[in-house]
Amino acid sequence: MAVEGAFIGIQREKDRDLSMSRLMRIAFLVGATTFGVALHAARKESWVEVRSPHFIAYSDAGESEARKTLEGFEAIQSVFTAVIPGLQVDLHKPMIILVTENQDSMRRFVPKAFEGKDPTRAGGLFLQGHERNYAIVRLDIDHQDDQPYFVVFHEYTHNVVHQNFPNLPTWLDEGIADYYGSTEIRTKQVFLGRIPLGHLQTLRRGRMPLAELLAVTHDSPHYQEGLKAGTFYAQSWALVHYLFMDERARKAGLFGAYLKALAHASDPLSAAREGFGDLGQLEGELANYCSRPTYTYWNLPLRVSLTNHDFTARPIGEAEALVVRAEFLLQSGLEKEGFALLDQARATAPEAPVVLATWGLANLRKGDYDTAQMALRAAFDMDCRDFRVPYHLALLAQEHWFKTPPGSARVLGWLEAARTLMPDFPGIHMALSREYARNALDPERAIKEGVLAVKFDPNDLAVRANLGMIFLSLGRLDEARQIGEQLTRLAVSKYEKGVAASYQAQLEQFVDSCDAQAKAAVPDSGAPALVSPTSPTDPGNQPGIKPLKFWLPDRLSALGTEVRTAVMQGRLDDAIKMVKNAIPTAKGQYEQQSLKSLLAHLKARKAGY
Repeated sequence: MAVEGAFIGIQREKDRDLSMSRLMRIAFLVGATTFGVALHAARKESWVEVRSPHFIAYSDAGESEARKTLEGFEAIQSVFTAVIPGLQVDLHKPMIILVTENQDSMRRFVPKAFEGKDPTRAGGLFLQGHERNYAIVRLDIDHQDDQPYFVVFHEYTHNVVHQNFPNLPTWLDEGIADYYGSTEIRTKQVFLGRIPLGHLQTLRRGRMPLAELLAVTHDSPHYQEGLKAGTFYAQSWALVHYLFMDERARKAGLFGAYLKALAHASDPLSAAREGFGDLGQLEGELANYCSRPTYTYWNLPLRVSLTNHDFTARPIGEAEALVVRAEFLLQSGLEKEGFALLDQARATAPEAPVVLATWGLANLRKGDYDTAQMALRAAFDMDCRDFRVPYHLALLAQEHWFKTPPGSARVLGWLEAARTLMPDFPGIHMALSREYARNALDPERAIKEGVLAVKFDPNDLAVRANLGMIFLSLGRLDEARQIGEQLTRLAVSKYEKGVAASYQAQLEQFVDSCDAQAKAAVPDSGAPALVSPTSPTDPGNQPGIKPLKFWLPDRLSALGTEVRTAVMQGRLDDAIKMVKNAIPTAKGQYEQQSLKSLLAHLKARKAGY
């Protein structure tokens, strides 16, 4: 979507101090993953499902309201390329939007956010997951005033930006998210580049040095701590707004030059000097920009042309409505409440495919793999259209959780069924890569699928690490080393640096193992030649070692690979230590339970059971 012909509007900062509004919204977004929930079991659900080209909505306010909300989300997606042409805006996982009629309806998902003497009256929240994202919006608020969807649009922007630009500097990542987060959708217009509430008041109370802003990371106090974080967010937005909207900055191509510099610079500050030039001059221009009484914004026509053919709608029954709520609660980490709703759904419609599917997926979360397997197979046999059903059946097979292991043909069949339902989901392509690499079934296809997985999720370094393990399993050491170099270069956060370090350790172990085998194979050594395993990560290829059967969430896949390698090499104590160290860093009850289950499994193996 081009900006030629668009009108430029002028926005004046409102004379009111709302600087805490955004911080409260952030607190609400984070807190939504930990609060309890009242079930209101006696109330029957009356919801509708509406689908648009890129989103799925569930609403208790009727089809018309759900459609209006979907049109807004289609609109925000359409304006991303107005400032950054060529941006890939299709996310490679489902985006579920819960359109709640009022405060009481939204409270059923996040009730604690509305309790107390001064509850947070947020208009929406965003919840990111590995296999689907959620947004909740409320309809009983003034959509023309308080940027009600700021949090939702901000977090959605992160997802779009991350799949196009892995590992952006923190200031740019948050600045772009605030820039698009303040977008206002009207009936026939889109206002892009508005001022987030309270930002100008924050900036006029003080700013941080530009060099300091450019060097902030997710571990920095300016990102983590209260008022410092408020200044950081406001100034990051101001710099992005300047780069996108100031006429001189646009003509000079400063933003594009900075992105090019980032591709090879050693750090964000060096990239800034190369892309922006004199940082002292830029700091002065930014100070003047922050002092302006008015700001321009794009007044774009709403160019999303949707007809009735672009929407499909259907009412959903009580059991499926319960499942919708249960899934959100489970993803929020509220397992007790989510399972309680699932019990109600199973009592209402025990044989419904959507109930069986969610029951199976929920039991994966708590480590009951036998129950999960049976429920998922039943859902698949009933032609459930959720891609996660065949996908997780394939993963369970690859992790040796079937009593009678299905062959590769069955596993590939499940994965192809999943790909038909969700063609661009990275995990499906990585699972295909793993299956084609197993016993060198089809090496070239294995690499092709692994490369696609990285393409669809370039920001997840664990995906790259898994591709590197595929290269190792196929004996392609040069490509495996290139992956290691990429991981070292791209790792920013503590978790990412851990992934990179773990991969390098496994790479070195593999090389040492190959060297040892080569020495053992020297003629006249008196020792028999060792046979290199097809895959260094598959203990099933090592004679005399019982396969290690366990399941971890995909975010912990690098740890899982490291644990298997340690067990394969007889380093069981090391494997136990790895899992123990990972438990305190687990995100949510799902990961904690998975790690605790694995720890118990490893201890039982050590005890000889």
